[in-house]
Amino acid sequence: MNSRTDNVIRLQKHPGGVAAGLRSVLANGRYEIVTGGPNPEFGFIGSDAYDTNAYTGLVVPSTPSAAIGGARYLMLLARASFNSGEQSSDNLGARLVGIRQYAELVARIPARTAPMATGSGPPEGSTVTFRKEITSPLWHPLDGDISWHVMVINKVQRDTRNPGNADGINFQDALSSALLYQSLAPYVPPNGGRPWGMPIGASLGNIHELRYPWRTDWSELALDIPVPVPCDVALFASVRQNDPTTNPSLADSFSYSQPFAALCPEDQFVVAYSAFAQYGTIAGALVFEENLGRDVP
Repeated sequence: MNSRTDNVIRLQKHPGGVAAGLRSVLANGRYEIVTGGPNPEFGFIGSDAYDTNAYTGLVVPSTPSAAIGGARYLMLLARASFNSGEQSSDNLGARLVGIRQYAELVARIPARTAPMATGSGPPEGSTVTFRKEITSPLWHPLDGDISWHVMVINKVQRDTRNPGNADGINFQDALSSALLYQSLAPYVPPNGGRPWGMPIGASLGNIHELRYPWRTDWSELALDIPVPVPCDVALFASVRQNDPTTNPSLADSFSYSQPFAALCPEDQFVVAYSAFAQYGTIAGALVFEENLGRDVP
């Protein structure tokens, strides 16, 4: 390649050059992979303009972990795939720049069995669901908890075919958001309950708190970690579903005059719905940045 041709190619890649503002396959920019999966609450009404039974997040099964031998539900929340060509000469190729985490409590309460006098309200036999987003980063119920894992997975292909597969449920591994299983009756997680791969960073392989809030406008500024291509980068969650019978109530405290207002918002929800409160939907997001066209001298 002669010097003039070489200079033209470099000028196209140079910030502010002739290709400034144009996207190409070599400069994908910044993007976010967010958890999406089926939600039974939308099964009959749809959740969008396409009438799909899908929503943000995955619903944690309601069967308590204590009832299935202490098994933790292993869930793949987000996954992105990178090939060997996605790396620039100045090491500004694919990078993990942000994470977001979401978890909530739900209380699913059977609706009244007798019709309401006015004929209004939920139909007989239905379920009323109340929700509370978990915002206290270190909070967890007495009998449950969530760990989060950002992992690098080698380019391997596992046989995930199984008659038990369904939307949002997949055998051993998946390429998109799903509850992973080795067995479903009773539930047994794959890989001994541990996420596939190796941690992408020392502090990201096993997160025990809501370190990266869901409601943030700076998630893309939280990290700057090169992606060791070729690989997949995945966000897993390991959930111990709590048993509602272990939830506390004000009657359990040392005094019946214990003020309800003194409790944190999550404890208030658990006390208010102590017979029903469990983990509900959880979600995660990975934010990547690719500037593969920036290998200027």
